[in-house]
Amino acid sequence: MTILVIEDEFAVRQTLVDLLELNGHSVLAAADGIEGLKLAERRPDLILCDIQMPGMDGFEVVSAIQALPNCRGIPFIFLTARAGRGDQRRGMALGADDYITKPFTERDIIDAITARLRRQQPLRERVEQLLDERRREAGADWSHVLTTPLNGVLGGLQLIEAEADTIKPGELKELLGIVRAGAERQWALTRKLIMHFELERLRTAPAGPASCDAPAAIAAGAMRVAEEAGRTQDLTVRCDPSSVPIAEGPLTAAVAELAENAFQFSKPGEAVTVSAACRGGRYRIEIADHGPGMTEGQCARAIGFTKFDQSRHNQQGLGLGLAIARDAVELAGGRLLFEPAGPGGRGLKVCLDLPCGG
Repeated sequence: MTILVIEDEFAVRQTLVDLLELNGHSVLAAADGIEGLKLAERRPDLILCDIQMPGMDGFEVVSAIQALPNCRGIPFIFLTARAGRGDQRRGMALGADDYITKPFTERDIIDAITARLRRQQPLRERVEQLLDERRREAGADWSHVLTTPLNGVLGGLQLIEAEADTIKPGELKELLGIVRAGAERQWALTRKLIMHFELERLRTAPAGPASCDAPAAIAAGAMRVAEEAGRTQDLTVRCDPSSVPIAEGPLTAAVAELAENAFQFSKPGEAVTVSAACRGGRYRIEIADHGPGMTEGQCARAIGFTKFDQSRHNQQGLGLGLAIARDAVELAGGRLLFEPAGPGGRGLKVCLDLPCGG
């Protein structure tokens, strides 16, 4: 196993290198965060990082490493002389997996590494098997996205368990908030995966004719996302009555995914409009926002599991939203369309073009 050690104190760094090498590991060593970021691109199996370092501290290092596409999902353990709960909560929120307090023993280091990899490997193996089975989606960052929400859940629960006798009500509430946030992210991802694979199943084994009341399904999807984003005041929904040849669940999911993108890439206070009208035998659903928009080239490539300008917009997830919307509308004999940003480079309109059922 290759382990990256990021530690500014030479004596501590050398002790860790010697200890890890004696236990059969290959070691990369960095004296500061900048050097550590460069070495992280070699994809070590695990990273040990000090928190208090000049220039770039450990919190900045873990944030920067999480932003590197090839480095997401690498287990990350902090080394710290200050093991305050505030630091631990901040680290867990950033995606750290564990803490080791200085001064440490050889057993502290080896046990922490063993425990972390024991939790990581079974899930990673299942994820990699799934990737092998679905090569067209191999660009998606499954391992990172599936495991990261659990870091806050597991870390928060472990800290609550360890400090159960002394933890204060305010600290307990904050930790439970971290646990809840991780669980909600995991549930949202699970919901997307279930719908994605259900649509894949329907592609190969159609369930027969389906239809739904379009305005009700559209409003349900858009309003749910607006409530989750705390932006119901920014949402406007205007839909002509019609039925469409698609089940309510997939249509609601498709609208919700596109509305979620509209809210994500626009600011609070900016309008998001969902409208639908039946013309010439087609029912056209439009989701429009006033965010940064996309270029014509990006619109042309806008299919499932494609992300755009991730470093700028800090996108999270697998890109499942566009895949769900595209698959749902194509099952109904429709198309997913994009209109690029207008003058000034702002705004995007995404359209679901469906047959009109009457």
